[in-house]
Amino acid sequence: MNAKWTLAVLLTCLTMTAQANAQTSDPLSSDAIKTALASEPRHLQAQIVGIDASTRTLSLKGTKGRVIPVSIGKQVTNFDTLKIGDRVDVLIKEALLLDAVKPQNKDDGLRKRVDTTAFAPASDASGFGAAKEVDIIATVQRIDPKKKTITLRGPWRTETFGLTPELAAKKFKVGDSVHAVYISATAVQVTPVAK
Repeated sequence: MNAKWTLAVLLTCLTMTAQANAQTSDPLSSDAIKTALASEPRHLQAQIVGIDASTRTLSLKGTKGRVIPVSIGKQVTNFDTLKIGDRVDVLIKEALLLDAVKPQNKDDGLRKRVDTTAFAPASDASGFGAAKEVDIIATVQRIDPKKKTITLRGPWRTETFGLTPELAAKKFKVGDSVHAVYISATAVQVTPVAK
């Protein structure tokens, strides 16, 4: 009798593990990682207004007052020395919208967010890079055909992305709910500015 209960508990645990694994999102495709890590970084001067050490994320306030979240790659070795209020020079790789589709079900229109971090080999001196994939249900706030950008309001913040020809062909409208997948902005170098 004891063996039957042990087998039943074991099968239940295996089933629950399989279901949990099926619910987690797939890691970034190698093409997405290569695209994110190969993009040229841009320079940004900002002030640190928030630090999340558990996810290695900084909230940076730029010169125009806009606050953006930035994942900090492992190659940034001075992360632990940074403090709120520090002024920093940052080399940042912009957020990259990979895909966006309209949700199939009405219930899928509720805003939500899932983050996944993936690491990949890189050609720089550190030997690797990091990319954080974000999977969200968001609302289209604005589409700018001249600048080729789309602004999405997710569960936590509003972000603007470049609009590729493939995504522009999907003809989204302001107010549409979309299931979007993007790679968040990543800092590859953070240097404190002397006061």
